[in-house]
Amino acid sequence: MSSKSEKKNFDAFKVEEIPKINFIERWRRRVRDAPENIRLASQSAWRGRERGLAVVAGVFLASLVITTVLSYGVGLSQIFFDESLSGEPIDAKVEYAREPVEGASGWSNNTTTMQNVCSELMESYSDELSDCTLIFGRQGIHSGGFFNEDFVFAQPLEMRSITDDQNPYWLNVTFQYPELDEAGPPISDMRSIRLMGPEAFDGELASRYGERIIQGQGEWPTPENMSSQRGVILPSNIASQAKAEVGDVLEEVEFVYVVDSEFFDTGGVELVESCPGTASASPNGKIYCRQSIIMTNMKVVGIYQPWDLGNPTLAPNPIFTTWTALDESQRATLMDYDHMYLGVTIDRSQLPTTSTADAQDWLDALKSDIMADNYTSEGVELFYTDIVGGTITFLNIFLGLIQTFDYIIMVPIVVMSLAVLVYGLILSLEQRRKEISIHRVIGADSAGLQGMVLLELAVFSSVAWIAGYLLAMFSVPVVLSAVGFMEFRTGEYDIDPALSFGSTLFTALSTLGLALLFGRKRSQKFIELEIEEGVKSTMQAAEPKRWLHWLCFIFGLISVIDTWLEMNGSEDGIVSNFFFEGLLGIFGPFLLWIGGALLLGRIGAKGPQIMQLLFGRSPLLKDVKRGLKGSGSTESVNRLAVIMLLTLSIVTLAAVQGYTGTLVDERTVDATVGSDIQVTYEEPQNQSQALSIFNEIYDGSATAIATTVPSILLKPSDGGDTLRTWVILDDSDEVLKWNEQSIPGTDVSDALDAYSNLGFTAGEDSSYTLKLAGVDGGKGGNLDDVLLEEGDEQFERLEFTWDEISFRFINSTDDIDPFELFLEYTELMNLDLSEVDFSGQDLSYRNLSRLDFSGANLSGANLQGSNLSESILVGTNLDNANLQGANLINTIIVELTEGSMVQANLSGANMAGLFGEVDFSQAILGNATCPDESMANETQCASGGSFIPTPLAAPIFAAGVEVEFIVTPHNITLEYMGLHKYIPGISTTTIDSELIIGESSWRTLVGEASSSNHNSTTWIFQVDGVEGEDLETLGSNIEADSRVAGVVDWASEHKTVERNGGLIFGTPGLLSLQFVVASIAAVASSFVFLSLVLNQRKKELAVLQAIGASPNQILRLVLFEILSIVMVSMILGLVLGIGLAFSFNGFFDVFGFIFGIFGGTSTSIRRELVYPWLQLGFVSLSVFAAVVMALLVTTRRALKSDLAMVLKGE
Repeated sequence: MSSKSEKKNFDAFKVEEIPKINFIERWRRRVRDAPENIRLASQSAWRGRERGLAVVAGVFLASLVITTVLSYGVGLSQIFFDESLSGEPIDAKVEYAREPVEGASGWSNNTTTMQNVCSELMESYSDELSDCTLIFGRQGIHSGGFFNEDFVFAQPLEMRSITDDQNPYWLNVTFQYPELDEAGPPISDMRSIRLMGPEAFDGELASRYGERIIQGQGEWPTPENMSSQRGVILPSNIASQAKAEVGDVLEEVEFVYVVDSEFFDTGGVELVESCPGTASASPNGKIYCRQSIIMTNMKVVGIYQPWDLGNPTLAPNPIFTTWTALDESQRATLMDYDHMYLGVTIDRSQLPTTSTADAQDWLDALKSDIMADNYTSEGVELFYTDIVGGTITFLNIFLGLIQTFDYIIMVPIVVMSLAVLVYGLILSLEQRRKEISIHRVIGADSAGLQGMVLLELAVFSSVAWIAGYLLAMFSVPVVLSAVGFMEFRTGEYDIDPALSFGSTLFTALSTLGLALLFGRKRSQKFIELEIEEGVKSTMQAAEPKRWLHWLCFIFGLISVIDTWLEMNGSEDGIVSNFFFEGLLGIFGPFLLWIGGALLLGRIGAKGPQIMQLLFGRSPLLKDVKRGLKGSGSTESVNRLAVIMLLTLSIVTLAAVQGYTGTLVDERTVDATVGSDIQVTYEEPQNQSQALSIFNEIYDGSATAIATTVPSILLKPSDGGDTLRTWVILDDSDEVLKWNEQSIPGTDVSDALDAYSNLGFTAGEDSSYTLKLAGVDGGKGGNLDDVLLEEGDEQFERLEFTWDEISFRFINSTDDIDPFELFLEYTELMNLDLSEVDFSGQDLSYRNLSRLDFSGANLSGANLQGSNLSESILVGTNLDNANLQGANLINTIIVELTEGSMVQANLSGANMAGLFGEVDFSQAILGNATCPDESMANETQCASGGSFIPTPLAAPIFAAGVEVEFIVTPHNITLEYMGLHKYIPGISTTTIDSELIIGESSWRTLVGEASSSNHNSTTWIFQVDGVEGEDLETLGSNIEADSRVAGVVDWASEHKTVERNGGLIFGTPGLLSLQFVVASIAAVASSFVFLSLVLNQRKKELAVLQAIGASPNQILRLVLFEILSIVMVSMILGLVLGIGLAFSFNGFFDVFGFIFGIFGGTSTSIRRELVYPWLQLGFVSLSVFAAVVMALLVTTRRALKSDLAMVLKGE
């Protein structure tokens, strides 16, 4: 009864409502089923590993590239941080909060008090600070930043002399430090001395400084030894000049400190008169009054290796000693004049090493805490100058420029990797389309199907992402160690390129996330298809926007044409607007690349049709011609052509720009050094003397040859500026490493022959001055890099004059050099203002008597009514100076070049007794009193300066002696050859405003005797067979000789340029990475993707086989069709890459120039593209071999398949 009731109540059409599963339950089940689902997905992935390889290849490359780009930035930041710690051992300069003033609070001139301040700092900040000592050295800055005036005006303790009764070489040692002029702001150009406290000779400071002591050259002593021996520690270059050794006793060590300072025009003259010590001008424009302190009975206890110039907060590479050698009154005096600071070291293990930004935040917090307190019972207030943080700030600017440049050049490889990823996903998912439709037929639901596809995709992608990520972590140190394209020098830096969680998440999202999002969209599209359409062999594809492709390509092409026009003489190119030209320069290469790849990809896909036109009648195709047609998977083949274009264009771009950068570095070193080694001697040497010293030190088997580059002053005979002129000796081509960029024309030998035949070249500025063809606006307009010959429209002959200046001493039988006497006369002056730039300044009605203005620039200065009596002006520029009513009685003026008094107004000036060589013909004389006391409006001062030395100079020149300056002009007619860029081994700073002539012209002007016995301090040597470390060792040995002032060798300079010049800090490594990754992508895509493309054509090949085609015919058919596509795409990719390299060339040039400025290695070398056909051919052959292998393997496998099963639908 009950069973009947149940049957009666059963309703087959009743819909039962399944209870909904809540959110928590749904996720619980997912977590529960996750291991089993992952296992099944992994098994499915392994079974379908062929289609999975496309996903793996795409995700792996994308993960590798994106992770490398981000990790590169982390590694670069760490390198810059290490660089910031590699210079000055002191990490912070802690000084008085304000300039010390007697009676004011917040400071103390008691050394014990300041030592107690150090002790309090160490106690309060025991975790952050590792050492502290009281130092006497540079004055207080009292404000932050490199760009405030206080930073420039604060002076160090400057060295003046060292006396050793047993060592006369100290008499020839100069404490001038000219390298400081180019290494930072104009603070001081003298070597400094640093008086360290006892704490500097133990603990962390002693450890850091001790590392720099040269082995076998003493030690960094203990506090007791330093104090008892009154120790001195010398930099090696000073010790070398003086031939000083450890243990030498120095009778006197003299240094000076600043007691007062004024600007020249606001009290400087008064300071000169009132200074109790010595007043002198500084390059920063101030007059400083200094007094000296002499320490006696000092002992050399160590010699150290100087560090590279860097942060200018503390004077670099000083002479070290101890302030215990001073008495308490001397210490107090130095503190009164603000020459005290606390040298602090931080515990560098506490510094965050993740990035320079984190380290800067840590340092800023420490600085704020220290400055917030006052110290000891005297309430000392401090200002904390963060040396490490300041260096980081500067380096971060540089870092930002480098990263901007590197991220931009990595855009193509990132886009390519993403394109490979998307293409791999399309091919892989295309294999699942029919499978999805079949599953739908047998009842699978959409969510389950999509989950199955995505889980399998996630397995493939995760493995590929992890592999790419780990390889990137391994690759970044190698990339950063690059010193050239595909050249690496590891071991210099120890970096940890690990990414932060956010950056790692970004790489995952941009690769895994993209793969899953694309897979979800594609699988959803397959699920939504009608079942009949899903099982078809092909799908209807949407027509791409060809107009957009053409637009990108046209804009990119405009950019290339604009660059080409500007490089070949056009001033503005196509686009003259600066803003739009900048946008075109930045985006043009990328638009060319993307638009060109998409359009040329269509041509690549038409490869079979192109090849049929070329080989259609050949026996190769006679029996398969009917079977040739468009690919059965046109969309896939078209995408493969685009991928081939993208990858090979990047391979070409990276190889061309990489090898070009390496060549530019080598040519930069050639231009800097000149040959193998350049030696600057202490004293001028002739060629045989220079070679004798060199061979004495070298003592090797190879023969050394030497040359030098003399210079003279020439001026146009018809009037004009005097120009410095370099002389190319006839044998220079045997020594100097000439390049066709340096001198006009494309053949160096032709240009050198032209020099020897009375030719001359001009720089861009000097060609304009001489009204010759050369630059826009000059006569004849722009002159390209051509060697002019007689008959050319722009060829000219010019007559030049060289003035030979000699002296005749009347009433004297001694052979005297007047310039030595002038130098002696400068010792009588009250103030040395030589080489100071006073152009345009108001110096009117001032007492400027007995001042040394030698080499100064007084052009346009207002000197009206000023007293210049008994001052000396040798080689001083007085053009357009206002000297009305000036007192020039007994002044010494010597013009080294004609025209240094052009339009100088001397009206009313009294020049009675003015001594020297001066031409008043171009000056405005008015009613001036001439040197012979005649009136200028009557005699025009035609006799020039007086022959009789002034009363002050008479004792130097000897009583009764008269000096007659004899100027003998020598004329020569020279032929204009064109423009020069540089001379190997000669500074390029002023080369644009100078001339170059040949040896024959020089000998004609100066005479055989003078030219044959030419002496020079700088000689350039070539030594065959000596290179690398051997050359560096030779350079070091030569530099250690006391007769040598300095050495630059090719190997050492090349190492510097590799890191700091051109494309720096791993940029060649990024180009190498692009080359390798793009090459791998080209080979992988051709093998993996082509295999999938051919798998889609199995049915087509089976049909051909069924209607009678032989396996050999089918193989030839497939080979010809696919190889046609690949070969055409490869050729077009190489062409596109060359165009891309050309359009990027200006971009590389600009950033290389900027990097050179920051790194101190700017170059005049132009980037001429190098095309490494061998390497490009190797990659192309590798791609070709991979394609042939993929075709043979896949086609033979298809031919061995069961025809019935394939035709039935697999």
